[in-house]
Amino acid sequence: MLIALVLMSLIMVLLFSGLDLGRRSWHSTAEATTRQSDQRLAFDYLKQSLGGMLNERFDTEDGPEPLFYGDQKLLRWVAPTASQAGLGGASLFRLELLGEAEQKVLLLKRWLYHPEVLEQEPEAGRDWRAALSEVWQPADQEVDPIRYSEHLLLPELSDLQLSYYGSLQRGVPDEWHSEWQESEKLPQMIRLVLRGKQQNYPPLTVMVRGAQR
Repeated sequence: MLIALVLMSLIMVLLFSGLDLGRRSWHSTAEATTRQSDQRLAFDYLKQSLGGMLNERFDTEDGPEPLFYGDQKLLRWVAPTASQAGLGGASLFRLELLGEAEQKVLLLKRWLYHPEVLEQEPEAGRDWRAALSEVWQPADQEVDPIRYSEHLLLPELSDLQLSYYGSLQRGVPDEWHSEWQESEKLPQMIRLVLRGKQQNYPPLTVMVRGAQR
């Protein structure tokens, strides 16, 4: 009788252990599927927006300033606003990695591409020309979403590497650069490499359709 009880207890332990393992395995699979889906949606949106970017300038006291800016950690560009957003015209976008250690997030900021907005929003604390910051504070909910919005594309990231393909000077062969700033031309291609807390994402390379070749 005692042996039977011990065996029964052992069977119950194994049964519940198996159920718990199955539950954890299901949750892990679901989380991985969600991450892949989020990554695919984010990359599809970036591919569409970056591929269709416009070579626009912003008038300053020192003359027209190219709005495209790129370094290894920050990217800024102008592109038509996606029709799904319910907005017309174009927007100024800024892509950056914010946060600390392996808890960084890939954040996309969007300003309505209009002289009044670009002039006034920096005064409101949403400066599209600001230096890269490690701290992210979500935008005030009272902000007009047509003028400005923020979109968290991917969480739990550890690193972002951006590079740009083309020639910054006439007569110089095309090559990859770690920066693309104050140029009259757009890069021909942009490459984005993300490293995550849970996984490394496949590199995203986008051909800029409006670039001079």
